[in-house]
Amino acid sequence: MKRRQESKNTRQALAALLAAVASAAVLVVPLYTEVELSAGGPGQVRHLTLLETVGPAVFLPLLVPLVLTSLPLLVRGSARTIVSVTTTAALAIFVVIGSGSIGWFYVPALAAAVAAIVASRKPLLT
Repeated sequence: MKRRQESKNTRQALAALLAAVASAAVLVVPLYTEVELSAGGPGQVRHLTLLETVGPAVFLPLLVPLVLTSLPLLVRGSARTIVSVTTTAALAIFVVIGSGSIGWFYVPALAAAVAAIVASRKPLLT
């Protein structure tokens, strides 16, 4: 049983780590291109990050996946399964809704969260 608990924690911690990496990447990787055209010559092209485009208000939405993947690590006992399934479903909804922009960055975190749920299930044959 001890090994099973460590496995669940490791997979869930990996999901939280992947969500944190994705949030950091979204902040620092240039995702937007701004082209300024001029009448007499070539225009200026700038590549902007999400933080430069939206500003500090972007931190709140980027914390949502991190909170969703970290919350099951804080819960113990039988409620952990319910919290894990609920937060993973919420993360899946976040990925789908955000798939037009940043949602795809969180697919690895979603996969790790699903793996944590699958690993926590009792084997069918004992």
